[in-house]
Amino acid sequence: MDFVIDVEALEAVAREHSDNKHIIRRDDLKMGLISVRPHDALPVHTHVLEDQVYYVLEGEGTIRLDDQEFGLSPGKAVTIPPGVAHGVRNESDRPLRYLDIFIHWQK
Repeated sequence: MDFVIDVEALEAVAREHSDNKHIIRRDDLKMGLISVRPHDALPVHTHVLEDQVYYVLEGEGTIRLDDQEFGLSPGKAVTIPPGVAHGVRNESDRPLRYLDIFIHWQK
């Protein structure tokens, strides 16, 4: 088990709308660094058994939580309970980077 992780040295995994670095990957806890590309969006989706937390590091964007939208900017945190539909848009010319933390609940 790594106690200190050099996140900058981790290889990014390219997804359709973002580049992701997997920092912690366990059954009960996941943490990643997400970089949503300029003028792109992560589609609205839900998680059934996971709480999710975003903490914005760089850039600006919008998050949709069910039928409401909120602005994202550095220093803002978002909590997303299980079952809440959510998606992120980056309408700027710079990447939107945030920490993405999942806490998995056993049924």
